Amino acid sequence: MDSIKHGGGREAAEDRPALSIVIPLYRDEDALEEIFRRCLPILDADGGGELVLVDDGGLDDATPLARRMAADFPHPVVVVRLARNFGQHPAVFAGLAHSTGDRVATLDSDLQYPPEELPAMLAELSERYPVVSGYRQNRRDPLGRRLITNLLTRWLNKRTGVELNDFGSMFRVYDRPTVELMLTFTERHRYVPAVVAWLGVPIKEVPIEHEARGEQGSRYRLSSLLDLLFDLITGYSVFPLRVLTGVGLAAAGAGFLGTLFFLVYRVFEGSGVSGTVSAFALVFALLGVQLLIIAMIGEFVGRVYTEAKGRPYYVVRDVTRTDVPAP
Repeated sequence: MDSIKHGGGREAAEDRPALSIVIPLYRDEDALEEIFRRCLPILDADGGGELVLVDDGGLDDATPLARRMAADFPHPVVVVRLARNFGQHPAVFAGLAHSTGDRVATLDSDLQYPPEELPAMLAELSERYPVVSGYRQNRRDPLGRRLITNLLTRWLNKRTGVELNDFGSMFRVYDRPTVELMLTFTERHRYVPAVVAWLGVPIKEVPIEHEARGEQGSRYRLSSLLDLLFDLITGYSVFPLRVLTGVGLAAAGAGFLGTLFFLVYRVFEGSGVSGTVSAFALVFALLGVQLLIIAMIGEFVGRVYTEAKGRPYYVVRDVTRTDVPAP
């Protein structure tokens, strides 16, 4: 029977490899051959490293296939299988937790971020810039997705105080101290770029090519994007609550002034819109505002409830590490 391990099961290595490439997988059995093929020259050129693959509960043959392919791969391969589908960001954190490299790169399994861009990004990694992020200048995504990313980038730039052109990019390289800092986070809702921004770690953006997505399309469905949107709105600022406080005060003031207006109008004019109609109009308008405020407060309360349960961010079913084959 597979052993169950909770998040954070990374073991320290005495001799760290130069580079760890972390890639979360979800129903990516057909993509594994290309992942191994295109990551091999990067690891060869960087003086050795490891490939860390995290199977995010895809329920396909990705894990056994990755283990078979790892047996002939000239670099260590770590295959982490999660107990179920937890999502992209928990899978990335699971990969970071099981990586051992002095530098760690993260990229998506669909290879829209070309691994061939990694050497240029690694060259920019330094003490001054312990994080280098790939900036998608010419995105090969649908217009709607680009608009959402631009809105989120503007929101996070204001809320975190970090100015980035592409806050949604998961194509990044980190030094080991930054990875260790990221692994100290314990909350249930973590958006990787925002976590790094909150740490105040200097980030350098490097323009990269962005390839078209494959036939499978985006792994983010509408519900997932909405969950991510609410996580970002409620997870990194109380600004929405302050906005709603202002809206509530404005609505209360509008209701008072509206009521006063109708009373004065009827006293001096003796006619006009029925008092019942006007009263209902004001009540319905104020109820709409109140429901909006309650809904937003509910989002924050829901986050508190989720955090209070203290469940792990992810659960690891099993981990295998394949060392370099003997010559």
